[in-house]
Amino acid sequence: MKSVDLRTESVDLPRLLHLAEEGAVLVVAEDGHEFILAEADDFDAEAEALRNSARFQAFLDRRMSEEMRIPIEEIERETEKELGGA
Repeated sequence: MKSVDLRTESVDLPRLLHLAEEGAVLVVAEDGHEFILAEADDFDAEAEALRNSARFQAFLDRRMSEEMRIPIEEIERETEKELGGA
């Protein structure tokens, strides 16, 4: 998987999309948040590739060890509230 760190390099959207055509791209935003950009039609193949990626699994392990977590129930409540359902 390719990685683009927007804290250290400037990449425009067309370039990111071109990279994603070649395979999933880990994008690190300027604030440190990390995103995966992948072609929609290729989701199953990308999911399998991520499942088999030692680097991605290490990323998930780091994320799981972080102290700050938000329970899914809280996210669901906030989403429902924002959508006007509560």
